[in-house]
Amino acid sequence: MFPSSVIRKLANSEEMLAETENFVGLAADVKGPIDIDVLESAYDALLETRPYLTTRIERGPDGRHQLVADDLVPEGIEVVELDDPTDEGPPLYFNQNESLVHLRVTIRDGQAQPTLYVHHALADGHHMYSLIEELLSYYTDMVTTGKIRRGPVQPVPESIEAVLADRGIQKGPRSGIERFMPAVFAYDLPPSRRAVTGDKPPFPVKVPMVSCRLSEQHTDSIVALCRAQGIGLTAMLAAILLMAEWRIRGSANIPIPLIYTVDLRYFLTPPVSATGCTNPVALTTFLADVDRRTDVVELARAIAETFKADLADGTIQQSRLHFSPQYSGNAPGLPDVVLLSDNGLVPPVRTPPGVEVLSTHGELYFNVSSGIEIYFTQIYSGQLNVEYHSFAPGAEEAVETIRELLCEVAEKYAGTSAGAS
Repeated sequence: MFPSSVIRKLANSEEMLAETENFVGLAADVKGPIDIDVLESAYDALLETRPYLTTRIERGPDGRHQLVADDLVPEGIEVVELDDPTDEGPPLYFNQNESLVHLRVTIRDGQAQPTLYVHHALADGHHMYSLIEELLSYYTDMVTTGKIRRGPVQPVPESIEAVLADRGIQKGPRSGIERFMPAVFAYDLPPSRRAVTGDKPPFPVKVPMVSCRLSEQHTDSIVALCRAQGIGLTAMLAAILLMAEWRIRGSANIPIPLIYTVDLRYFLTPPVSATGCTNPVALTTFLADVDRRTDVVELARAIAETFKADLADGTIQQSRLHFSPQYSGNAPGLPDVVLLSDNGLVPPVRTPPGVEVLSTHGELYFNVSSGIEIYFTQIYSGQLNVEYHSFAPGAEEAVETIRELLCEVAEKYAGTSAGAS
């Protein structure tokens, strides 16, 4: 046995992620040769610079979870070589009591795909991208100079509760969920398409994912439309997604609740660094009435205006202070909620000559008995990618509907950039 020491208790925002044993993976689809030994050195440097990644989560005597450190040596890189391009490789088994980080490199046809997994209680998507960027930057240093230029050792990131308290932001009267009340138990709802996984599994299970990627031309058209109309990309993508969901749901005359994440790094003063907080993410809401007359631009404008109003009165900034650490899925009596996390325009990462990250994609692992359903969007290397993580049946058809509508909007407003300011 190795002695362990408690670093700190998890905050409420992190506790739910420990209860669900939620791990997030971020994969880099790489073109060019990857030296595993050099990548191992880069990974060691990342863990030495960010020792919080080598901690564990344990349940304390009071029933709440806590972050602990010990003298155990972290696992190295797992390398999996596959012949079948459709083979995902052996399943991953995560145990938050043993480790909160894992790096797997999958090799297909001689091409390596590194995927970094981190417990969600330690990092959100923005945080994860920074870790991948740092890892590949160390790798690039080693390949090009033979040594790593590492920065100072980083402390354990703060919780969003601590970050908000430091800025004088307190829990207010509204969470934003009140916006959904007119739709609760107000409609004769069809059976939820969200599958229930049954009894809680013994370990976190991967959520199936289907995705679609737009061409650079279609992506440019949608971005140009946002600029011309003065509407943020997240609001536009949310509007397109809601209209696609309306089609997926059979064009029923039932409102669609939307919850989407907001990266508070861009809205807090003083600002929060990319890795200075575990999950500096707020939640904002919109209740959409969609029918055949709905115009996507006007819907996006309504979403954007609602966002601005909620940001101005502080509802968004303190929204996470309202949510309990229990995961219970969709609220009873409410139409299925559309949950969107938009990562926006993702900048390229440093790589050695001859190596390029072509795209990225995410993976989700949960240990829950309720159905999971979430959309992720991002633009990387000039192409918009939509990921649909869900246990629900018909995911392929749903993503195809989304792709068709994205292309419809892109083609309808092609050339909009000429009117952009």
